[in-house]
Amino acid sequence: MPANFQLRQNDQQQYYFHLVDSAGELVLMSGDYDAKDQAMQAIKDVKVGTLTANQIAAGKVPAGETFFVIKDTQGDILAKSVLFDDRMHFDHALHLVKDDTCVAEIQDLT
Repeated sequence: MPANFQLRQNDQQQYYFHLVDSAGELVLMSGDYDAKDQAMQAIKDVKVGTLTANQIAAGKVPAGETFFVIKDTQGDILAKSVLFDDRMHFDHALHLVKDDTCVAEIQDLT
């Protein structure tokens, strides 16, 4: 089973999504959206963004852990990965996102 998007709603009735791998582990998370259709559009944009290398950027926090973000065509961040403390896990997650996200199904858990 490939990765899948989980569309959720928070206590403030805003929508957000997570991308989880085949083992159910969190890989990417979005910000909050006021409307469900905005969150769904962001998922579509993430699917497209993972196919374009210039829409994926890596970073490092002061503690040394690495992460990556998926951006839209305007450069706004759509989703951010979890933090990784070793290069192997980072590379594996990035590979998963590049290969599986475009075909990932959406689970509506709202």
